[in-house]
Amino acid sequence: MSQYDVIVIGAGFAGLSAAVRLSGAGARLLVLEARSRLGGRATAFEDRESGELVDNGQHVLLGCYDETLGFLRTIGAEDRVRLQPRMAVTMIDPLGRTSRLSAAALPPPLHLLAGAFDWDALTWNDRLALLGMAAPLKLARREIAGEPGVHAASPGETVERWLLRNGQTPRLCEMLWNPLALAALNQPPSVAAAPPFARVLGRMFDSNPRSAAIGLPAVALDRMYADPARAYIEAHRGAVLTGAQATVQRATDDEVVVQAAARSWTAAAVISAVPWHAFGALFADIPAPLAGIAAAAAKMDASPIVTINLWFDRAALDDLFVGLPGRTFQWAFDKRAIVGASASHLSLVSSGAEAVIRRTNEELVADACRELFDAMPRLRASKLLRSSVVREPRATFSLAPGQPARPATETPVRRFLVAGDWIDTGLPATIESAVLSGHRAADVVIRS
Repeated sequence: MSQYDVIVIGAGFAGLSAAVRLSGAGARLLVLEARSRLGGRATAFEDRESGELVDNGQHVLLGCYDETLGFLRTIGAEDRVRLQPRMAVTMIDPLGRTSRLSAAALPPPLHLLAGAFDWDALTWNDRLALLGMAAPLKLARREIAGEPGVHAASPGETVERWLLRNGQTPRLCEMLWNPLALAALNQPPSVAAAPPFARVLGRMFDSNPRSAAIGLPAVALDRMYADPARAYIEAHRGAVLTGAQATVQRATDDEVVVQAAARSWTAAAVISAVPWHAFGALFADIPAPLAGIAAAAAKMDASPIVTINLWFDRAALDDLFVGLPGRTFQWAFDKRAIVGASASHLSLVSSGAEAVIRRTNEELVADACRELFDAMPRLRASKLLRSSVVREPRATFSLAPGQPARPATETPVRRFLVAGDWIDTGLPATIESAVLSGHRAADVVIRS
């Protein structure tokens, strides 16, 4: 039986960020990943026909992702993200009209207001209604700052009801708030709870004009963060094992024993960084003190994402990405423009894809092409060379009101901690939530 200072189970954003922070603090680390590749739900695979590395879904970062950008800086990978100087988004509405929302070079919140007032997708009534969000966004920033008793939205309130309560017009919701909510929460605004969305907006539109800027991985996801994180951990005396399905054999305040690949290890602390739906399966027998967390995790519903990859015979988009509000596939990303010559396909993303995930590949590709061609008729002259469909049935946990409470980092077992985007970070299931949870778990270990 070997001994490490800390064992991290799971090598996605949460597990790797925890391991990197602990490695930097001098701990001897062991990271165990069940899959053959690092990255968890944010990784890449080789397309069998083109040979390209294809992400298992398009992931987006924001300028307000302080924990994530700090993690990337630590592992020397910050330059692997293309971050806008400030927010700029091209949108094509359901009638095919193209417009662009660009934040102005002004201090927040004037940058957004000035950009919206110059956005020709909106009427004057829409622009004036946007002023109604000033007060709730201010409340959200106060809540994020930890001001006692301040809440930007009610716990049982959906995003849709919250936006209506704050006077947002149907056009504003269609073109701005609903696309942002779907992207951030992975659920329709009529279903998802408002508080996490309010906190996302509070962070996006804070005092930093770059907080709302959009960042896209400039390389395949595993190369963006997983490979450099592994190199960092191994350079600091740590070990990373893939294809190592871990089982927690014993977890008490005195000792945690982990088994994988016919070997056993003990550690002063163990951090579970697996998704909510895999938590209960970590244990040979769930320890009584952790039974409540496991039971709540088992009751958490999932929300799916479907990504369609399309290879055409020519360049497709004039921008890195475009928003397609009011459609099944809400965003299109030009991987050739984002990544460069090593990629040549479009990725169309359907968030909150419960209604379409069970369709056949042929149906999904036909739907994606129809919506794309309706939005950009000039693409009808392109020849579709190849397509692939990526389904993530459990891409994120549900944020609908009434879901089980999300657990804290520390558990009733002193040596056993929990990380992952599903931990109670106050944020939805985003990269930033995952990295924040990993850093919190590492900080608990460092302080102990």
